[in-house]
Amino acid sequence: MLKMNIKSKINHLIGSFSDYLLFQKGLSQNTVNSYTSDLMKLSNYLQNEEISKTNIDNFFLDMSEFNYSVSTMKRMHSSVKNFLKYLNENKDYESINISDIKLKSSNKLPEILSISEIEKMINFYNHEDYLQSRNKTLIDVLYSTGCRVSELCDINLSDIDLDEKYLKLKGKGSKHRIVPIGSKLYKNLIEYLNFRSLFLQNKENVLFLSKSKNKLDRTAVFRIIKKTAKAISLQTDVYPHTLRHSAATHMLEGGCDLRTVQEFLGHSSVSTTQIYTKVTKEFLEEAFIESHPRS
Repeated sequence: MLKMNIKSKINHLIGSFSDYLLFQKGLSQNTVNSYTSDLMKLSNYLQNEEISKTNIDNFFLDMSEFNYSVSTMKRMHSSVKNFLKYLNENKDYESINISDIKLKSSNKLPEILSISEIEKMINFYNHEDYLQSRNKTLIDVLYSTGCRVSELCDINLSDIDLDEKYLKLKGKGSKHRIVPIGSKLYKNLIEYLNFRSLFLQNKENVLFLSKSKNKLDRTAVFRIIKKTAKAISLQTDVYPHTLRHSAATHMLEGGCDLRTVQEFLGHSSVSTTQIYTKVTKEFLEEAFIESHPRS
């Protein structure tokens, strides 16, 4: 497994790879620019985490949220695959099994969980100890706020206003947004914060911590979600983004307008939010038949 602990080091390697493509492989500047743009998306996604098969799989999964064409996704996959091959050929780095990287060939969203399935995931844990309380609240935050896994990991205590019942999320491009704290999440947060104060008797600001009292990272969240889904015998692949997709879909099915869901999710363009209307098509058709004069 190739460790990249400093983002600037990854960017330096991307620069070296770009020079290699331009001067040794003889690719055009436009093609090289496309490769570089794709790899910078990966670099920004990883932040200071390692380059690994799991993180790259997660990267492509998260990219499925954006309305990229199939050809763009294929190019992104090619860019990453060739970059890893370039690194693997450098004897300073260990090989990564790039043949196992999965590419989603369409913009199809992960399967949506039902409200009862999400309730089962949340209620699988109790407020009995720190880790149980953390996992219960973590799953609730993912669904109740529709946040990205990276946003979840970056939540600090200072981002939470329990009096006004809102939470501040730090989204892509350093954009901040405010999301409400619902009544059920509020109760879980109160319980969790009590356990957290006993577990961590210092001024650490990060909301969710590992059992070693470090900031919880993205891969740990993926493991928690996978473990919980398996424990309650869900038959579909479940990821943190599954909860985000489910939240958006349930809001639209509940009558929320597209612009509000866009703001809730932190999408820069409503065209990205529109992908959720695909999974609510049946519901929208029923609503149209029931409400439109010309149905």
